[in-house]
This record gives sequence, structure tokens and C-alpha cells, in this order.
Amino acid sequence: MKTLAFVSLLSVMAACPALSAVSPATADRVRAEVSKSLKDMGAAANAHDVDRHVEFYAHDPAVTLIFNGVPIVGWEAIRDKQREWWKDGKTDVVYTPQGRPEIRVMAPDVVVTTLLMKSHRTGPSGEISEGEFAVSDVWQKRPEGWRVIYGHESTTH
Repeated sequence: MKTLAFVSLLSVMAACPALSAVSPATADRVRAEVSKSLKDMGAAANAHDVDRHVEFYAHDPAVTLIFNGVPIVGWEAIRDKQREWWKDGKTDVVYTPQGRPEIRVMAPDVVVTTLLMKSHRTGPSGEISEGEFAVSDVWQKRPEGWRVIYGHESTTH
């Protein structure tokens, strides 16, 4: 599975011009746009608004989210899994970023982001559960805006 993720990332990178080919002004503009999308996506996550959250994923049957080594392929599958994780919006999980997101502009229309996060929730029997995880996404600029085309999330503890 790790090989598949690595090969996918290499394929995206090979299809993109080198970072140095992006002007500083373009890179700053792209970072600002993607930063806003990350902030809005995070707000949707903390509101447990599945539909608003998954709008940031490409509406594409090939869009992929790998969670702890398990691939979820296709926009509808990602939406359905997010509904399950957030109990149709009835979860009390709170996500907190740990530091600033890393935003690497690979090309004017392709960005890789990495965030370190913490989560806090109440378990089924009332116990408090806290976790740490990392999120890396490949974003592509599309006519409808910036969308995640490939993502990977994994718990760190």
C-alpha cells in the first residue's frame, strides 16, 4: 500500500514542472488560495458538516483518500465514510491544527499540503479520547476551485 501511495505521488510530481518554474508572486497567490480552502475545510470538519467538508474533494470516481493504510476511492465513497466517522454529524470531535500547514506549490495548479492535527472526542461510554494524526493532500485547481485529488491520513499515536 505504501508503494502505491509513493508511486502515485511520484506520478503527480513527474507531471508537474519544478517548483522553481513557479514565480514567487504566483506561489504566494496559490498558497493564499489553498490556505483559505484548508481553513474552510477545517471549519466544516469542526462543524461536522459532511457535505461541506467533502466539497473540497474532487467529484471524481478516481479521487482517493488513504486512511491508516486503507484506500477509499471515489467521491461518494469518501462522503459515505465521512458520514460514518462523524455519525451523520452527531459526533463531538474537535480538530486542532498543530502548527501551520505546510503548503508546497508544485505548479500553478497543483499543491501538496501537510498538516499535523490533534483530535478530542467523547467515546461511546463517556470516556475522553484524544489522538494525533497527519494529513497530506494533493490539491488541483479545477474550474470549481481547489480540490483534493489524492489524500493520506494516518494516526501518529
